[in-house]
Amino acid sequence: MITQLIIGGLASGSLYALIGIAIVLVLQATEVPNFAQGEMAMFATFVAYTLLTTYGLSWWLVLPLTLAFAAVQGVIVQQVVIRPLLGAPIINAVIATLGLSLALHSVAGMIWGNQTNVLPSPVANLQPFQLFGVNVSPDSALTIVVSVVMIILFTLILRHTRAGIALRAASQNQSVAKLMGIAVSRSFALAWAMGAMAGAVAGILVAPILFLDVNLMGTLLIKGFAGAVLGGLSSLGAVFVGGLLLGIVENLLGAYVSGTFSEALSFTLIIVVLIVAPNGIFGRVKSQKV
Repeated sequence: MITQLIIGGLASGSLYALIGIAIVLVLQATEVPNFAQGEMAMFATFVAYTLLTTYGLSWWLVLPLTLAFAAVQGVIVQQVVIRPLLGAPIINAVIATLGLSLALHSVAGMIWGNQTNVLPSPVANLQPFQLFGVNVSPDSALTIVVSVVMIILFTLILRHTRAGIALRAASQNQSVAKLMGIAVSRSFALAWAMGAMAGAVAGILVAPILFLDVNLMGTLLIKGFAGAVLGGLSSLGAVFVGGLLLGIVENLLGAYVSGTFSEALSFTLIIVVLIVAPNGIFGRVKSQKV
């Protein structure tokens, strides 16, 4: 029983972690919490749905095309919506992302309607398998594996590629980065592209489990923020672990305490943790030189 709950928690926590990673990639680079992240992911998921159902493409083509769309979407948002607001108070960019969220929600409703749709799972033909004596669904296994692969991939990009190192430098100090010849705006566009891709993957993974509609990512966005804050916003690894912990705690509380109030209990736990450790469980306090 408890093993089943933990595996289920890891699957849902992996989705929270992907959204949390998408949020933190943008937040660390530009200090802007992107409240449109969920709707951007929802929009990209509907693009995947259209490619699958309307044009009859296979997942092997749909996935790279959707990721390419998500990356372009992220760059356009950064260049058109966020870049003109650089240097202005952060609240301006926050309000802009909230407005963008409402706009994308409305446009998606106009294009695809407000009814629920079924997104075919990329592993629909696979059978459940046994792990530690517990039946694991292919969708849960795929979610966990893909989230691990993405955190590793993004970490390698940030640490071992010129573009990733430039992004880290720009996020630390824009003025110094410019003096070093780094195109700060291009680096920020990379962060938004990577964040949009992570969000799109989360949407593609969760839509076959739930029904696809314009409200798909609302709750997931909140839990992505919560998982990121729980783990700490200092690194992608911390965010990933925070998302997993949130998923596991939520499942365990739902089973052993109250299924009705499991989400409220989970967020209560997060508040308690942040009172004790304001920077999250694995967060680091940034030191500033004066």
